[in-house]
Amino acid sequence: MKRKVMSFAFCLFCTSLLLLTACTAEEPSSWAVYDGATVEESFPVPKEASKTEVKADNAKMSYVRYSVPGLERLQEMPEAYLEAIKAWGWTEEKDQENVEGPNPIFIFSKGRTTVHLSREGNYLTVLVPKEN
Repeated sequence: MKRKVMSFAFCLFCTSLLLLTACTAEEPSSWAVYDGATVEESFPVPKEASKTEVKADNAKMSYVRYSVPGLERLQEMPEAYLEAIKAWGWTEEKDQENVEGPNPIFIFSKGRTTVHLSREGNYLTVLVPKEN
């Protein structure tokens, strides 16, 4: 009898654990560790991101495009990422027009440097306008 009770308790515990794990809205592990972007070392990008395209010969801006696992499944930019950007010393520009919608563009500044961050599908693009 004691063995049945213990077995039932164990099954109940495992089921509860499985439900809790499945129901949490945890962000992918991509948003836990960061490296500096190729075009701006002081701007964070997820360490798991893979660089897919770099364009540095444009007269007006430099950019790098990263593929980020699981990004397409998220409805909006992960809060953990936005917090990491702020922790790295960047300030989000308010009064932006393009942060709503399917492909938002965020603008951050740090000192005299401005970075535009866009998201499309599984990709993040970091754009740095060049000073004239």
